[in-house]
Amino acid sequence: MSGLAIHKINKAYGPVNALSNISLNVENGKFLCLLGPSGCGKSTLLRIIAGLESASDGRIVLDGSDITKVPAHLRDFGMVFQSLALFPHLSVGENIAYPLRIRGASKDIQKAEVARLLNLVHLPGVADRAITQLSGGQRQRIAMARALALKPKLFLLDEPMSALDAKLREAMQVELKRLQQELGITTFLVTHDQREAMTTADLVVVMSGGVIQQVAPPLEIYRKPANAFVADFIGAANLIDGKVVANGRVSVPGGEVAGMDAPSSGTLTFSVRPEDLELREEASDSSMSGRIAFTRHLGAAVEVNVAVQGMSKDLIVALPPRKESRLAVGQAVHVHVPGAACVVLR
Repeated sequence: MSGLAIHKINKAYGPVNALSNISLNVENGKFLCLLGPSGCGKSTLLRIIAGLESASDGRIVLDGSDITKVPAHLRDFGMVFQSLALFPHLSVGENIAYPLRIRGASKDIQKAEVARLLNLVHLPGVADRAITQLSGGQRQRIAMARALALKPKLFLLDEPMSALDAKLREAMQVELKRLQQELGITTFLVTHDQREAMTTADLVVVMSGGVIQQVAPPLEIYRKPANAFVADFIGAANLIDGKVVANGRVSVPGGEVAGMDAPSSGTLTFSVRPEDLELREEASDSSMSGRIAFTRHLGAAVEVNVAVQGMSKDLIVALPPRKESRLAVGQAVHVHVPGAACVVLR
């Protein structure tokens, strides 16, 4: 099989399991995000793929060849670290050319590759500048250019945008995706930023506690979360407990939800996104009743918290700003919950 195959990777630090039974198959040319909270094992997995750490057991196969025991410097991978790790005493061009120089490339080849890579990352003409003269976003592009100098088989990035301000980070996410598509290089990005994963990835790997929770395209992760952790971690989600009372009908605090794809009996937990809910003056056959506890403006939407008796957390409803004018804290409301938008969780 062409691409990267990870077979049952485990990593233990003494009695602590950092990774448990990790298996993935990634086709060549795909952009994959390892997403999860701090300490979930995503950076450890990336370092094992890179060869910077060894797995306790398991195998890594690239294009049919087992590379599990191949040293990092022989894997032909490019890597960008969170710190970027640029050399401050070298110029921009010298930083980019460094991996070529240590491989014995001629000065003419180094110069040509530096020019090509600077054009690729939209920074032509800065080869002679000092690293200290560049902005944060420019330094990030130089780190990417250096990692790409040897035309690597895999491009590995460990939270390289975490130190950037929000606006620059979003701009660089678009630049990274553009660059990856242009080169067609298999890319792994470690991030804890859900928006970053949704923006850039072809596939998102959601991790928690050293275990893969779900692997799917970004929209599927958002719309069809596999379990409560994924639903709660990716964007805002309402997690609601209920009891099946009839075919497709579920009794919930403050009312009932109809039209759900639910089991024929028993209790369950389901998720529904804030933008799928509506506020109505009258109860419907699929609604929950409560009172407005809090509202806040988010620019493109207004977030309304609705307290429902029997729920430990408020329901969150996202509304267009024009629908917010008549809402007041303490007001009784009915939250319409469309059954088709609800996802029953494992």
